[in-house]
Amino acid sequence: MAKRMKFFITLSIVLLLLCMVSCVGLEGQGLTGDSDGDGWSDTQEKTAGTDPNSVDSDGDGYWDPRDPNPLDPNIPTVGGAQKREPSPTIAPSPIPAPTTTPTEVPTVSSQEAAALEFRKVQDAVWTMMRNNNLTELANPATVPANNMRRFPDATTGHGVVGVGYILSCHDFNGDGTADTNYILFDRTKGTYICDKYGNITQVTTGYE
Repeated sequence: MAKRMKFFITLSIVLLLLCMVSCVGLEGQGLTGDSDGDGWSDTQEKTAGTDPNSVDSDGDGYWDPRDPNPLDPNIPTVGGAQKREPSPTIAPSPIPAPTTTPTEVPTVSSQEAAALEFRKVQDAVWTMMRNNNLTELANPATVPANNMRRFPDATTGHGVVGVGYILSCHDFNGDGTADTNYILFDRTKGTYICDKYGNITQVTTGYE
């Protein structure tokens, strides 16, 4: 009896290890990746029949996750779907020439800094909406703000449960404790507004 029990325990451990190795192998193959960065994983794209390497499979100007008919450009969109344009491309900073003081940090122009901040805020809003399965914001911030604990949903604060969504100190699981950050700073240098589809506008850069 003891030998049989020992055999079954050993067999269970071996099967568990094989399962873990199999799962790691699948993850390594990129089955959960998002090749085109449109918010749908490659697996979702395969299921939907869309192109995992194109944000707009049917070429009608609407990203696949925002397009009610992502495979047919001739079927009109419904419900006021909006085009989601990619974040502005930020030109990489030039590689600084070697100096005798390696502790110096290369300077970034005010324009570059403002554009980088804009991109971080926009990407954070879209990530937050995707992670919370939101296609629209109920109470978008229409008054320019730089407080990321009350943006992009103007009605909420980080300690309020079930009221809205924010980028810094978001209560993801609804237990009343802020536990999720979509952006790493509480306040931005510039000010922003947001429409109900999550598209933001930089009203001031903070360098005026």
